[in-house]
Order: sequence, then C-alpha cells, then structure tokens
Amino acid sequence: MKKTITSFACLLAALAIAANAGACTAVYVGSKVSEDGTTILAKSNDYQDVWGNCVEITERVENVPGRKMPVDNDATVFALLPATTYRYTSTPFMDSATAVNGLGRDATVCANECGVAMIMSITSFSNAAALRADPLIKHGLTEFTAVDLVVCQSATAREAVENLLGLIDMFGSSEVNIALIADRSETWYVEMYSGHQYAAVKLPDDRVCAFGNEFLLQYLSDYEDCIVSPGLESLAVENGFAVYGDDDRVDLLATYSGSEVVANYSHMRTWIGHRILSPSSIGDYRTGDLYPLCFEPDRKVSLQDVMELIRNRYEGTEYSPDETGRTDMRVIGTDTALSVHIAQVRPDLPDDMCCVTWESTGPAVYGVFVPVSNAALSVSEPYARNQGAEDAGIFDTVNYPYYRFKELCTLCVEPDEYLIYGAPVRAYWHEAESAMIRGMGAVLNAAAQMEDHDAARQLITDYCNALQDKAFSDAGLLLNDVRWYHSKNSNTMKNGRNPETHEILDERKPISPMAVRLDAADWDRILNDVTAK
Repeated sequence: MKKTITSFACLLAALAIAANAGACTAVYVGSKVSEDGTTILAKSNDYQDVWGNCVEITERVENVPGRKMPVDNDATVFALLPATTYRYTSTPFMDSATAVNGLGRDATVCANECGVAMIMSITSFSNAAALRADPLIKHGLTEFTAVDLVVCQSATAREAVENLLGLIDMFGSSEVNIALIADRSETWYVEMYSGHQYAAVKLPDDRVCAFGNEFLLQYLSDYEDCIVSPGLESLAVENGFAVYGDDDRVDLLATYSGSEVVANYSHMRTWIGHRILSPSSIGDYRTGDLYPLCFEPDRKVSLQDVMELIRNRYEGTEYSPDETGRTDMRVIGTDTALSVHIAQVRPDLPDDMCCVTWESTGPAVYGVFVPVSNAALSVSEPYARNQGAEDAGIFDTVNYPYYRFKELCTLCVEPDEYLIYGAPVRAYWHEAESAMIRGMGAVLNAAAQMEDHDAARQLITDYCNALQDKAFSDAGLLLNDVRWYHSKNSNTMKNGRNPETHEILDERKPISPMAVRLDAADWDRILNDVTAK
C-alpha cells in the first residue's frame, strides 16, 4: 500500500527538468509474476528532438589487449577493456544523430552472448544537499557510454553491476541516473545519486516495478542483496542531510531525493504504472503519495501488457491529452520517444539465445516492437542501416525505420487525429505484435531442441529479420495511407456543408477512421514460411 509523505514540486525540480529534458519511463516484471515465466525490462528513451537510431551487432573479440572505450561524452577519458569482450546487440544513435548532438553513441539497450541485458538512461534527480556534498564529475561516466561499455565485458548480471559501479568508483558519474540489469538468474536495480554515490539492489522475482524519472529505493535491508558506495551513508551523515525512517534506518529516498525534487512530471507516470499493474491498491493521483519501488501485481503480466503500458497516455483518466485536450501532463507514450525497448530474458534457454530485445525504432505509441535476439547472426538491412554524418538533417523515410515511425507517430498523435489515424494504426500493430510474440516463442523453442547450434541460430536470425523487414514495409504502406487520408481531409475541407447550397457550415464534418488495408494474418504466415525452409 502507498504511504503519504509531505512533498511539493519546487522550483529546483522544474529548473532541473527544463535543463535536462530526459523523460524516460521504466518497467520491470519478475519471472514469477510474468505470464510466460520470463524476466522483462522496458524503457522509453525520450528526448524532444529528431535523433535517429539503428540496430547493431558488435562481435566478440578474443584476446586483443589494449583496447579502450570512451567514458565521457566528449571522449576525453577512456576505460581499458579486457582482452576478450563479448558479442552483444545494441540500438545506438546513427552517425547522423551524433553529428548533431555531439553525444556518445548511446547503445541504449544491450544483450550479450552470456545472456546479460541492460538498460539505463532513466534520468533522475538528487537534492541540492547531496550534489553539493558530492558534485557530479564533468568528464565522468554518462548514460551515452555506459551500457555497451558494461555489457561487452560482463558474463553475469552481478558482474555487470560491479563493472558499472567500478567505473563510477574510478571515473565518477556525470549524471544522476537509474539502470536495470538482468540475466537468467537475477535482476538488479541501480540508483546513481551523485559524483560517486550509488546503491544497487537485487530485485525480487515475484514483484514488478514501474516508474518515471525519480528514485524510489528507501531501505537497503528490504532487499535480499545490495551493493553500495563506501560513503553512501557517511557522506549524508557528515554533511547533515541524512534522513532516518523506520527502525532508525537511513531512508535513501528521503536522504538523496526527497520532497525537494518530487514533481508531477515524473511522479504521475509512476502512479499510472501502479494503477495499471495493481489497480486494487492504487486510487486517484496525489503528488504527496509515495509509491514503493517493488509491488505485487493484481495478475500475471504479459509481454504485450508491458508493450501497452509503455505506450500509455493516461487513457480513461482526467489527465489524458487525447481525451481531454490537456497538454500539461507528461505521458508515457509520447511522440518525443527516440526509441523504446523491452528486454525479455528466458530462464529456460541457453545463455546465448535467452535474450530478446523488442525494439521500437522511433516512438512506440503508434509504432511496433520487433524482436532482436542475442543469438541472431545479423539484423535486417533496413534496421541495420546507419545514416552517415554527412546526411545529418535529412529526414529520410525511404531508407530508415526511425524516420518512418517518427513521421507516422507525428501524423497520428494530435488530439483531432488520434481516433481517425492513430487508433486504426495502433490496432493493426497490436495484432502484429501478438503474432510476433507467438511466433518468437515457437522459434526459440524449436531452436533450443536443434542439435546443430549454427542451424538454430540461423533459424532465429531468419525469423527476426523477416519480421523486421515486414515491419519496415508495412510502416511505409501505413505512412502512405495516413499521408493520403490527411491530404484528402485537409484543413479547408474539414468543415461541413449545407447539402443543398454547399454553403460552408460552422461545424466540423465527421471523418471516419482510416481503414487499414493490410492483413494482420500475414504476420502468422511468416512463421510458416521461415520454418518450412
């Protein structure tokens, strides 16, 4: 059950959010409460700009000492890599994006051959006292460099956590952030508070988490295992900002975050996550309600439940921008998403084929999640395309999935448009995702039974790539139809007319929802086509 705290959205939080427009939302579903027994991590990678991304496979490197990767955004500080690094999938910015934003490649979500999956970039906010006592490090570790730097050298989730925290110990952190890391056995949640302070806890596998850009961890003793920075409590005590709670334990949430940085901007997304997954325990939204990091869902949670949660726009509530016209509340499913990711880890498969990252290149609200397996030998040509730095600023819907889905969302998301264009598009992608989830399960089960491991990986590759190709093709057809229908019903044609005189009336004529001409059954046929080879 939620507790009540004294809190308010102060000017500091508003200024911090305005300066750093990160607005990511994350979800965790433990294996014992997921519908299919998998562990699920999800994150929306949001920023209001047009920074495209692609899907990439980085191959294993065997016994090559002396290699380095950048730690900071400016690539002035480097970390030495081990001689052998693991093969992994990622979803980095395209070169055209980094040429504009000047940031690191931002691998965003990674899954390696050892079955380790990691997401980061959930920006959070620490209070002024904590940041004065331990300031952020200008050239320290950043979300744009951390994920692939950690995953390429970690054989387990625990090792990945230790590597991440070891980098902070060595180089400091340039950001206040949150990470989730999982393998077949366990999942870890990491809060990074300041230049050198952090806390990581092992999450229970019979609980879920859902949160916006805010810390939620309170008491370390509530968790089975934890790893913390050496000065986590002493720094707060010595500088006079430690807050004690139940049983005189240090309350990390109140100490490093607290009411000073509670804002509706983030807190409301945490509330809607609880309301969707555990409606029996959550009432109406109030800024002062404190929601626990881990909670029990009312029922088993499916992968598709997570897909819809990460698209949520407060449907059915007074805060819905689509249903009420309000624009003052930050939704989860937004057209400002650069990309959205769901990492699914199956405990019943070998390490090198247990991870599937479901990738929405561009906003997911009117986009589609396609699978990328950690066993895949390649990625489909469209999803693998990396727009070069020389083409920065070119909005290319012909060649790149990101731009297709970005424009599709832009045309569907407006309050006057979402029922006409958005709802039919979203319904079609929902059917497609249902078919992909069924098919991916069948393909992975079949691959696990094959004696020829190379043939098993080829089967997984062929299926994933066929789905990616179809998603790219269908997005193009849908985009064409939405453009056509938009033009047919352009602004000057939206008013009704007198049927006898054709005088234009001071009222809008009803526009029927766009008909999607694509056949969702084609997605099931892909499974038959691939397995028949």
